[in-house]
Amino acid sequence: MGMTRIVALYILSGTVLSLHAQFHSLPLDSVVDLPGSWSHRITAEAYLDYNSNALYNELPIGLLQGDFLERDLRERSQDGLTGRNSAGYDLGMHVSWVGADSLFGRPGWRPMVRVANREVLGMRFADDLYSLIFFGNAPYEDSTARVGPSAHVTMRYQSVGFGVQDARSGSFLRLDLVQGQSFNASDIRRADIYTAPDGRLIDVDLLADYWSSDTAGSELGRNNGLGMSLSGRWVSRHLAGTTPFDLVATVQDLGFIAWNDNAVRIRRDTVIAFEGFNVANILDLDGVLLGEDQLLDTFGLRYGTGAITTLLPFRAALGVNAFLGERWQGGVEIEQRNLPGFVPQVTLTSSRRMGTRALLGAHLGYGGFGLLRLGLSARMRIGGRVFATLATSHVPGLAMGRTRGVGAMAALAVGF
Repeated sequence: MGMTRIVALYILSGTVLSLHAQFHSLPLDSVVDLPGSWSHRITAEAYLDYNSNALYNELPIGLLQGDFLERDLRERSQDGLTGRNSAGYDLGMHVSWVGADSLFGRPGWRPMVRVANREVLGMRFADDLYSLIFFGNAPYEDSTARVGPSAHVTMRYQSVGFGVQDARSGSFLRLDLVQGQSFNASDIRRADIYTAPDGRLIDVDLLADYWSSDTAGSELGRNNGLGMSLSGRWVSRHLAGTTPFDLVATVQDLGFIAWNDNAVRIRRDTVIAFEGFNVANILDLDGVLLGEDQLLDTFGLRYGTGAITTLLPFRAALGVNAFLGERWQGGVEIEQRNLPGFVPQVTLTSSRRMGTRALLGAHLGYGGFGLLRLGLSARMRIGGRVFATLATSHVPGLAMGRTRGVGAMAALAVGF
């Protein structure tokens, strides 16, 4: 391959416009994407990615659909529990614009604008917590269920960001204003639950915290908190002989949300002995029926309110991308996310140009919320200026309920 071709691929490689954790973006290709034929690019993207190292897909699908969960279905996921169980998802959509060169008269600088909506969940949970939820406490008669340590975070937020991109390397920096829609989290450091024979007594030894945004409402558009974040990529270009490669560092949503004064917090470090309810007159229905206030008092779950500030579920990654010929690219990346249950994830990526209008890619990853995953992606140019992308984060998850992890992404871009 001639040096001119190498340099062209080297310069164009970093100008990937998307930045998200679960679908590794196909690089901008000099033949498929025709970058010299447009100055502006608008991209709309939607994605959903779910993963777990313990729960088979059939379980969350059944919960989502409101199905009755047969015992054997629940037992299959129980049999796969590892002691370090985790699950999580990332659901979102965004619209972005990258403008023409020479922002503020600086050659190579391009303006960026991005509007996004995102919902995330991350959790880690003990084996006994799963068993209590799906099978009750009967199997623990005269024994103790150890529910902790366990934790979870769910968060919904919207953002609008403005930034600048280096057209030559693909490096960029963007500042986002963030609106918090809803948030809740728990951190169970200790929760030992003893069930006496015949269920006559339940003892709970509990050390846990729970947080939530304003419980008055969390519908789309509600403002329960405000914050800021930074996202960016830094690309350092090198040559190994005649093979160009990039060292890439990325960060996404590094910031915070300050939730309003109606946010909720419960902190419990206590021992509870529950022996049932005393009923003076079983015929007195008003005295027998229990309301929320009685239950809160019985279990000591009264909460306090006040403003709280939380970090966003940011992502940080380091990677190497190499150009292995005129049509092939490959790389490796390690990433970590600020969510319970997520462990460092290593991903191998590759892509190949097919003809002059299509780019295909594959990635093999291990870690994160789950185990080994195989993903595929494809981008096609339609006409001269429209680009369609489809991807899945785990191919077997699209067809097999008894596997772990599933995801899909669709994007449409227009250059002009």
